[in-house]
Amino acid sequence: MLLSRLKPHNNTHMRGLISKLLAVPAILALLAVAACTGSAVVTLTATPSSDNYISYRVGLASIRLQTSGGKAGVVVMPAETTVDFAKLLDFSEVVGAPAMAKGTYTGALITLDYSAAVIIYDDGSLDGVELTPVGTNGKPLQEITVAVTLDPSDPFRSAAKQAGRLALDFNLAASNIVDLSARTVTVTPLMAGSMQPIDTKPVRIHGPFMGANAGFIATGVMPFDSTVAGLGQLSTEPSGATTYEINGFVSVGTTGQALLATLPANTLMTVFGTLTVSDADTVTPVAPVTTPDTGTAVAPVTTVAPVTTVGSTTTSTVSFTASQVLVDSTVAGVGLARLSGVVSARSGNTLGLEDATLTQNDGTATLIPGTTIVNLGPNTVVTFFGQNVEEVISPQQISVGSVIDAFGVESTTSTGAILVDVSAGRVRLDLSTAEGLVTAQGTSLLTLNLTSLGGRLISAFDFTGSGAAANQYAVATSSLDLSNAVVGAPVIATGLTTPFATASTNFNASTLLDPTTIQAQLVLDWSGGTAAPFTSFDVTAIAIDTNNSSLGPRHQIQTGSQIADIAGLSTGVSITPSTAAATSEFSIGHSTSFTIESFNTYGAFITQLQSELNGTTLATGITAIGQYTLSTSVFSATSITLFLNN
Repeated sequence: MLLSRLKPHNNTHMRGLISKLLAVPAILALLAVAACTGSAVVTLTATPSSDNYISYRVGLASIRLQTSGGKAGVVVMPAETTVDFAKLLDFSEVVGAPAMAKGTYTGALITLDYSAAVIIYDDGSLDGVELTPVGTNGKPLQEITVAVTLDPSDPFRSAAKQAGRLALDFNLAASNIVDLSARTVTVTPLMAGSMQPIDTKPVRIHGPFMGANAGFIATGVMPFDSTVAGLGQLSTEPSGATTYEINGFVSVGTTGQALLATLPANTLMTVFGTLTVSDADTVTPVAPVTTPDTGTAVAPVTTVAPVTTVGSTTTSTVSFTASQVLVDSTVAGVGLARLSGVVSARSGNTLGLEDATLTQNDGTATLIPGTTIVNLGPNTVVTFFGQNVEEVISPQQISVGSVIDAFGVESTTSTGAILVDVSAGRVRLDLSTAEGLVTAQGTSLLTLNLTSLGGRLISAFDFTGSGAAANQYAVATSSLDLSNAVVGAPVIATGLTTPFATASTNFNASTLLDPTTIQAQLVLDWSGGTAAPFTSFDVTAIAIDTNNSSLGPRHQIQTGSQIADIAGLSTGVSITPSTAAATSEFSIGHSTSFTIESFNTYGAFITQLQSELNGTTLATGITAIGQYTLSTSVFSATSITLFLNN
């Protein structure tokens, strides 16, 4: 995907924080056609930071899996693409599904290209601050290759007709230290890897429709909307509950399947869902089982009819539980552009979109800082992401804070602004977020003092005419539990804005996070490093020395809109491994050698750390994700990363 950046032509821009998955269960199995090789489904996601990035666009030059002998083996991506890690916080992207020769793979080499990076930091100003990425030596970055090792007890073992998932995670907080005065960000990439799930995020698969065969639908892989085909093909078995939106037409089940099957080959499609890896005993038939020819394998076909067998084997399979299939082929078919972003203002039928991404009909994606204009009309078709029946939705539904994909005709105004006319086009409404502190609680209603909307700090928005006010933002919560959403508490609501000019409520929440469920973020640096960052660390807990004289610029725990400064805290802060987490991730990064050790368990992480943090090696930073209890200063972590200076 080609990416460029236009100069800002207005004074606001926006990072959309989108949770793309709705709870509409549907199973699409990833089916394998492997012979002598196995295969891997490689996904990439990002861990958030207390630093807000409007954009974090860098080149993903290559991903190569390493064998147990240390050689770079399987290539996951055939060509460099661009990824915006600021947009990867709410889902994981399938990067590739390559075939893998038999063997053991213990890690991956990942090359990031910062030579044309576009990193914009949300400092609360209207335009944000564009940062220059530099290394620890202060010089501008080009390419960086990091070596990620998997947990030694759980490498990737490839065997014939086997499939597995390799999950990769770019930690924004651990990888970056922002210096606003110098307008730089010092980058030491921290990328974790695991054969186990490292989060419960939705998974996005994007690629060309390869045709239907015996009831199966085959798709290729084009990661991050790249125009270059990735490795592997995925075969999906549709379910009667799958929801479809195909060029603005909404359907469900067999109706959507029939419409999808009529599409031309190579029509681009996007599927959101959940990947599951499982082991099962399967019978070995006397005669070969005929499977659809979909290319690279990612999971064996299950035969349900009785067969004569000669034995059984244990196979590893990857299945996909999907909620939504999107096809937006009109972008390329009739010359429509797609504009994606957050509505920062509305006047009549004119929208201002914040920090929008413009995808033109040739596949070129352009980041447009500032405000891009969208013109609606009475015939503009509006849909909700994930709806399973067609209904008439008025364009009035689009309000300040709405996250949208607008499909229309692109032009440039006399002032140089980009304009997309959707009066004869369509708009898809995605989920948005409203984050702030509770100022009042009513029956099925919260009033918030907003700190951000759609992931962008609230100073970017103009609520004129919307019926909303940032300091008295009314969120309808229906039957959601409000027992912990008390006055003064931070909350994050996910849902949709109410129609424009609605005064009673401003936002309809479908989910609500409060201090007991918001993922808190601990970030702490030691300037120059320290040999003694902890008062103790063992298999039960890590006790941070909050009075260490080497504490750097970051020393805080953020829970939604609340920030706790832990520098000088008399009780210290204790990090304990979460006992309730379904997934976990622990990493030790080495800033000089650019290597990262990944561990599935806290015990293995601590054992290795005790051998490496030996009084000579210095710790330079620690981050953690989990739940923080302010009254006890205990941080229950599902993820811990520690950087050492070697």
